[in-house]
Amino acid sequence: MEIKLPHMPFKFNTPDGQMEITVRSGSLKGKVEARDLFAAAATFIQHGPKALERIQITPNVKSHGEVMKTLLTGFMVNPEAHDNQSLDYRILSALCKAKGVEELDN
Repeated sequence: MEIKLPHMPFKFNTPDGQMEITVRSGSLKGKVEARDLFAAAATFIQHGPKALERIQITPNVKSHGEVMKTLLTGFMVNPEAHDNQSLDYRILSALCKAKGVEELDN
């Protein structure tokens, strides 16, 4: 499914708590740090053990601006690629249904 966000920063609610989309340097997938790359991730806003968990939602690219443009013009998410009991599935499903998020596949 291709979606776009209405604005940044973007906050949304999930069954696991409130989250915010952030753009960070460094690769998140595979836990390999690469400071010259940027990606967007959903991060928990509340304090506690989940505060450090991030779900990467865009591919790694070379600039912060490129990630921001992607978020506001359209990017692919696929909740169904994850087990329906997983955190990734719950977060991506909630993001797709969040108020203001526009589905571009229509």
